[in-house]
Amino acid sequence: MVGMKKLCLCLALMSHCAVAADLPSASPESQGIDSAQLDAVLKDIQASGAAIDSVLIMRNGKVVLESYFYPYRRDVLHPQFSVTKSVTSSLAGITLAANKLSGLNQPIAPYFAALLKSEPQKGAITIGNLLDMHSGLAWYPLTSNDPESSNFQLRQSKNWQQYVLQQNMDDEPGRTFSYNNGNYVLLAGILEQAWGQSLQATAQQQLFAKLGIANSTWQKDPQGHNIGETGLALTTRDMAVLGQFWLQDGVWNQQRILPVGWIANLFSDTRAAQSAGYRRGFWVNLSEQYFQAAGSFDQFIRVEPQHQLVIVMTGKVAEQISTQSTLNQLHRIAQGGAPLAANQQAQQQLAKTIASVGQAPFVTNTRELGKSWYGKKWRFATQPLGISAVSFKPDPNDAAAIVWEVDAGWVKNEWPVGMDGRYLEKRDRNGQTLQVRGRWLNENTLEIKTQYAEEAWQWKYRFDFNADGVTASYSDNVTGEIQTAFGR
Repeated sequence: MVGMKKLCLCLALMSHCAVAADLPSASPESQGIDSAQLDAVLKDIQASGAAIDSVLIMRNGKVVLESYFYPYRRDVLHPQFSVTKSVTSSLAGITLAANKLSGLNQPIAPYFAALLKSEPQKGAITIGNLLDMHSGLAWYPLTSNDPESSNFQLRQSKNWQQYVLQQNMDDEPGRTFSYNNGNYVLLAGILEQAWGQSLQATAQQQLFAKLGIANSTWQKDPQGHNIGETGLALTTRDMAVLGQFWLQDGVWNQQRILPVGWIANLFSDTRAAQSAGYRRGFWVNLSEQYFQAAGSFDQFIRVEPQHQLVIVMTGKVAEQISTQSTLNQLHRIAQGGAPLAANQQAQQQLAKTIASVGQAPFVTNTRELGKSWYGKKWRFATQPLGISAVSFKPDPNDAAAIVWEVDAGWVKNEWPVGMDGRYLEKRDRNGQTLQVRGRWLNENTLEIKTQYAEEAWQWKYRFDFNADGVTASYSDNVTGEIQTAFGR
């Protein structure tokens, strides 16, 4: 019976008893970390409603915490956004080690000769300049949906590499730090040419296969190039593998994959370069001696060599909000110290919390509150988000669900909506899984939340019904702006 209890505890607490040898697990106390403190943070995350999908902590090469927040699941690939840059940077290091690049001071001109025929200043930009965001190319990030934003215009262009190289120079190469997604678009193009194959193929052959990372996706630009600055998707556990790989200065299973010092010298190189805390695809914190790969919507792989720590956090956090304070709190707790006495009670409580946050919350089924508005259709002249009409009806197969009928031009969809705290799922025409749940706030007001399992986008809708029609309010986690439309 004791053995069975230990097995159940391991399954609940770590969810990875049967894991690859490269990610062993250990109790938090054995690594000097208090389970009760970890438990408190997970409860705070759940209570806050923060859109955090997962948290994983490794200390001394062992997983001490692995938690997934409903409805995210451990086997779902998570978009990395700018964490992708850190991987692309590592591929640059691997390419250098394979002697397929002559050095970081190598100019980019030979790789883009046709696009840089009469622009010697741009041709003098080096591979190292791209890595460290010192290219001197002008870039106006603004917000991602602002038509004046360089990021927006990049995504509207038909040839991304050409768009980047057409930008003006606002400084000499190598002199000023400026965060510019275009730098890594060019870097990806160089690496593709160096290997004579796609960036994803190189990543799989030269890095992922060696680390045991079997599943990944990587988006492409209109020209068919993998996007060096974003677009990679990995599981949380594989993010942790990367973190441990970087912690070990690019050595895995006693095989050196990155050049010596590529990671180990980040702190000294950043200080010498005065690079605004950014070096070779990582944000480097000199005062607290950690570095991290970071992406939009709060994707983090934080690495702290002094305490042999790797902390991974993923989410769908709105761009106007930051969970950096939660990450910092986990970091402080995980620094720990000498091994602590075993605390089975605290570990069991942590196991229960991990199980709890991974399940749908218990919420009263509100389906009957809105029965007056079922079976009717409302049409929107302004077609918000392309929606021309909506209607709602009880789901005949689920007493705690409704069906949301959406007309969008010539396309008509029916989405199941959980009304008791569950997200109900259905694949869209592109094969992605849309998750939907809702609740009646009162007899006349329906709130619906949607998100894609494989993406970071979230939408929130509110429908206020009255005898004259319905007012629809909607927002997303990108702009945060609330827009309204009236339907009859």
